[in-house]
Amino acid sequence: MLVNGSALGMRFGAEEIFDDVSFTINRGDRAALVGVNGAGKTTLIRLITGELEPTSGDLHVSAGTRLAHLPQQMSGFPRGPLQEAVCREAGEAARALRRMNRIHADLETARDGEMKKQLLESLAHAHDLADSTDAFRLRSNSEKVLAGLGFTSEDLSKPLEEFSGGWRMRAQLASLLLSDPDILLLDEPTNHLDLDARIWLEEYLTRFGGAVWIISHDPGFLDRIVDRVNELEFGSLTSYSGNYTFYENMKREEISRREKQARHQAEQMEKIQRFIKRFKATESKRFQVRSREKMLERIEIVQTHRDPRHIRLRFPDPPRSGEIVARLEGVCKEYDRPVFSDVDLVVNRGDRIGIVGRNGEGKSTLSRILAGAESPSSGSFRPGSGVETGFYTQEVDQGLNPELNLLEQLSMVSPASGEKELRSILGGFLFTGDDVFKSTGVLSGGEKSRLALARILLSPVNFLILDEPTNHLDLFSRKVLCEALEEYSGTLVLISHDEQLLSALVEKVYEVGDGRVRLFGGSFDYYLEKKQEQIRREFEPSERKTSAGSSPREMERERKRREADQRKLKYAEQKKSRQRLERVERKLLPLEEKREELEALLQDPEVISRSSRLVELQKEHAYLCQEIQEYQKTWDRLAEELED
Repeated sequence: MLVNGSALGMRFGAEEIFDDVSFTINRGDRAALVGVNGAGKTTLIRLITGELEPTSGDLHVSAGTRLAHLPQQMSGFPRGPLQEAVCREAGEAARALRRMNRIHADLETARDGEMKKQLLESLAHAHDLADSTDAFRLRSNSEKVLAGLGFTSEDLSKPLEEFSGGWRMRAQLASLLLSDPDILLLDEPTNHLDLDARIWLEEYLTRFGGAVWIISHDPGFLDRIVDRVNELEFGSLTSYSGNYTFYENMKREEISRREKQARHQAEQMEKIQRFIKRFKATESKRFQVRSREKMLERIEIVQTHRDPRHIRLRFPDPPRSGEIVARLEGVCKEYDRPVFSDVDLVVNRGDRIGIVGRNGEGKSTLSRILAGAESPSSGSFRPGSGVETGFYTQEVDQGLNPELNLLEQLSMVSPASGEKELRSILGGFLFTGDDVFKSTGVLSGGEKSRLALARILLSPVNFLILDEPTNHLDLFSRKVLCEALEEYSGTLVLISHDEQLLSALVEKVYEVGDGRVRLFGGSFDYYLEKKQEQIRREFEPSERKTSAGSSPREMERERKRREADQRKLKYAEQKKSRQRLERVERKLLPLEEKREELEALLQDPEVISRSSRLVELQKEHAYLCQEIQEYQKTWDRLAEELED
């Protein structure tokens, strides 16, 4: 056992964060720490690291346990060349090397025999520590870790202060991984990672020998890493065995059970209150009334959970655009260096496109060109007819008026919506209670991004371009957004590293990298599978990268693994096809019902006698028939794919 917490409580002044929290961390544990914003996840991590002291309970960390903590935000970063700074900050490994260097320097100047003997003993201890932390391979290991996290060989000698905050967070993560800790405590480690780096980190953590506790809003990442989920809710910690998907299933059952208990409790309390109200003034019932009043005081209210099924957001019906929504021909873009060149890309009405690639390769630049917010250096961009674009960017200002409060911001976009509807939308993006009356100017960058996303949700646009929309959302809000986007009937371009969002929404994948934009021949699930295989091979020792010399048993194991991967891929493809088919059916059925209504009207003598009304209905009927025909073609194609 590395860490044991018993009956821990934490308060800040009068505010209780949690109470009676108990847990253990053992070597090899893989656990997620989840809970809504403000539940106390980061506070609990800071207790484990010793940054905070609990207000009650006991916390014991075994002697000699090495902790490595990646906070969500860093207050300061080391300076100097990247590789040198990363190695310098690599915990015990770096300290062991520095100590050996100091002892070597002291040995050169030592004249006394006894002093030399003591220094040699100290050197032996320092050497053992350096050996146990793999310090002698620190430099070569740092090159592998930095490459895995997305740095190039040219980056190694660049001063760390020249990198953005996100890249410096990656450098800090590299230092922690190189420090060979017993426990890794990671608070939102994927926030600044692109898909390639996140997959690399997944593979690294599955091979890591110590314990890992992770706070993350990335369900796909958690599913492949953890085998236990610890949830902080209502001030208590509950542990669930299994990965994140298993936790979600258990949670749904628990929510249903608690809601049933809450309804039963409310009925019982209402009966008691009716009795008290009826007989409060009756002298003969005085003792029964007092008994029931005490009963009410003793009742512990069943607390229910915030359930995504209870908040459903939807985009307004978008206007119809032309068949071609956007066209890029021979597009090149340069700043101080070329970003990409010779890009030919056509976005058709109804497309659902995912744009992926490493950070800094040009994904956001491509999104700005498609949105018309930036011009290409050469080549042409042509928007289609009738296109109304909604563009969500990672820029924090998002064109928001700093003088308006949150309700006023949404009212400007949707004047017809009532306060209750606007509050519901803001609640889906983590704004509750009096938050809605905050002035926009006092919001943080993340809060402004969430507000801008809520505004887009209310805008009647038919071409939606979203650049990293889930960066500042918790798991609950990500689900709400994903459900709304699944029902959105316009054209969608999504730039994201959120695996579950991409898997649920996109049907075409474009990869931006090496100065090119390429259409990937397969679904996002297939793209992800190929990336995982590629990174897995990089982790394998060179002698195992070929099957030459493998034993029959190893070859059979490899064959079974490939077959299992193929079955998994086939199932994922079938699941995606079924989801698309259901999405088309949801759109098709109301259109067919509307067509039947129009056809009934077109046979009505009163309508036939009014020529202007008749012409209007005939045009609407023709438009509906064309739309139904297009959806029917899509349905037939998907049904055929599913059958194959």
